[in-house]
Amino acid sequence: MKQGFQNSEQAAQMMQFRCPRWEQLPGIALYMDQVTGYLNEVFAPLCTPGEEKTLTKAMVNNYVKQKVMEPPTNKKYGRTHVAQLLVICALKQVLSIQEVAQLIRIQAQVCEVQRAYDYFCGQLESALQQAAQGKPVAPEADEGQLLVVHATRAFASKIYLQKRLEFENSPE
Repeated sequence: MKQGFQNSEQAAQMMQFRCPRWEQLPGIALYMDQVTGYLNEVFAPLCTPGEEKTLTKAMVNNYVKQKVMEPPTNKKYGRTHVAQLLVICALKQVLSIQEVAQLIRIQAQVCEVQRAYDYFCGQLESALQQAAQGKPVAPEADEGQLLVVHATRAFASKIYLQKRLEFENSPE
């Protein structure tokens, strides 16, 4: 096995990933193409070479149809939609869509959307950084927060494995 992953480009991509906070999300409603473009750009650093887009129009339409998220207003998606889609894009890699929807509903009951979303972003970044560094995560969180902690850890572990395999397959 190759040594030096912690100093690799792949580990740096995990360490440097920044999830846009609530106030950094687009402040105006976006059309479908703009939403998918924005979210694919956000997740681009975590995609492995040749990987498909993180989000497509068909996926968004399915999430609305399955009631994972509210339908757009006049074909436009607001900040809450974009935040929900970001969470869905991350967690659908490790949970079923129904499980992601349940997690979103639980978090909405615990606190307001902005606070829940920003907490998710912080946990996601922390989990990715700790996974890239090979550090175990020992969260100090309440019961509601533990769901987010474990969901983001699962996502971070998956990204770590993909980036580590990419590193292992790269030329010396």
